[in-house]
Amino acid sequence: MSLPIRIPIIYSGVGSLEQLRYFTEKRILIVTDKTIRQMVGDKLSDYFKDKEVKIYDEVEPDPKDTIMIKGGDFAREFKPELIIGIGGGSAMDTAKAMYFLYGQPSLKLYDMNVGIPYNLSEKSKLVLIPTTSGTGSEHTPGLVTTNTETGQKISLASFEIVPQAVILDPTLVLSMPKKLTISTGLDALTQAIESASGKMGSDFTQALNLYAIKILFEYLPKAAGEGAGDINVRAKVHYAASMAGIAFGHSGLGIAHSFGHALGGAFHVPHGITVGVMLPYAIEFNKPECEEKYVEILECLKITGIKDPTAKLSSMVKDLLKKLDTPLSIKGLGISQKDWEQNFEKLVNWTKGDILTLINPRMASEEQVRKIFQYAYEGKTIDF
Repeated sequence: MSLPIRIPIIYSGVGSLEQLRYFTEKRILIVTDKTIRQMVGDKLSDYFKDKEVKIYDEVEPDPKDTIMIKGGDFAREFKPELIIGIGGGSAMDTAKAMYFLYGQPSLKLYDMNVGIPYNLSEKSKLVLIPTTSGTGSEHTPGLVTTNTETGQKISLASFEIVPQAVILDPTLVLSMPKKLTISTGLDALTQAIESASGKMGSDFTQALNLYAIKILFEYLPKAAGEGAGDINVRAKVHYAASMAGIAFGHSGLGIAHSFGHALGGAFHVPHGITVGVMLPYAIEFNKPECEEKYVEILECLKITGIKDPTAKLSSMVKDLLKKLDTPLSIKGLGISQKDWEQNFEKLVNWTKGDILTLINPRMASEEQVRKIFQYAYEGKTIDF
């Protein structure tokens, strides 16, 4: 079964941020963090100089539910006609949460349910503008928040938080530092490979996935290296990441992400790094269900006639991780044996309850979750 495909109006290209001048809404709420506000705040003020504008700039990395709830109260007081989320995945997820809470003032954040109509667009519109190349949040019906009480990362979803419009201006990512380029790029590649390997995709999502995989394998190392200042290289990665966002938002992800969520929540490692490290192990575990999909992925990379497609794809991901100076194991992230043992049961519980574990192509029992974690910590190839 494939999910219905909902795609926003997409404005792309160098200078496409200028499109904001032509939005007709008069009351505009901008959701961002303090760094992005300093970077583009003056430009946004110029675009909206004849309109009533307020800025909510309290977004933080891995945004807590309290930040989103506070933002919802901010939106309810201001009553915007247009909500603009500009920044990385945290800013866009926070804008989605605020859009939901403003549109449904009687509901709480954790009331969000993918199967319920909310008619959010009757009160305001949502526009998302990524300033990193990786999360794909600008296209997805989901958001991730951190539960303040437990520290667990929790995924919420509603197809109504897919925005009305997305702006992809590669000039906004030219200044991304190397570590952020690597982290967000690995997130995009993991999304594309997991989405391409899943069971809920379609020909439409697969076309986007395969092209994104091809571009990211080729251009992500360039964007993190000698091509960092090349607008054409940055554009390739930026657009590929957004394509992966459209695809996985309508086909789902898997255990690289559910395991990555748990690791990020417990050890505060950047999301893109945790899912990137887990990707080879997810590929190997899913072999019984996904090998034909792996053949398709390799064919898009012009690799054919491989006896063990799973091993080849996993090896290619590991080679890319090495090229990007990213560890190949959880232990390589700097997590000590003591910290690992102290957090292990929490990791297992969080992962087995994550929706992405439940929709992974191959069902993972609690015992298998434990073994995958231990293999990944030690850097061992999955052989079960």
